[in-house]
Amino acid sequence: MRLKKKIKYVLYALVTGVLILLFNLFFQVPDHQTRSVKKYLETNVAWNNQGGVITDGYKIYGGKDGELYVWYTFEEWNREKQQIDSGASLPLVILLDEENKAAGHKRPADGASYEESVKDLFPFYVRARMNHDTAPASIRQMISAQQEKLPPEEEENTEE
Repeated sequence: MRLKKKIKYVLYALVTGVLILLFNLFFQVPDHQTRSVKKYLETNVAWNNQGGVITDGYKIYGGKDGELYVWYTFEEWNREKQQIDSGASLPLVILLDEENKAAGHKRPADGASYEESVKDLFPFYVRARMNHDTAPASIRQMISAQQEKLPPEEEENTEE
């Protein structure tokens, strides 16, 4: 009896693995120029209120027909106080031009219209994988690593 149960679990695992592979093959990320996307996000989406350093990261969830579906998080890092002054974390649709460079973006509406606009902007397979409340852990780690590399402003001035 126990052998049948083990085989059943192995079959479940195999079927799940095959479904994940098929899912990833079916929904591929379109070609894009990574530098172009990063630069676009830093100059057109992120803002700098207090004169700090922008630390950021994004995660690609898929794309099609000149669109790239991403989650973007940025924080303005105050080097003097070693703390975050401002920032945001949001899903975006990056519009790609003929050369696969970032040319524009769409973002969900704020407030009560947020959920409906997310449904309009992102296909189901993207919405199902996005965490709508917080930035993905991979982005948080990326931003933390960037902030750790930035010495306090005083230390930098002392070295000169």
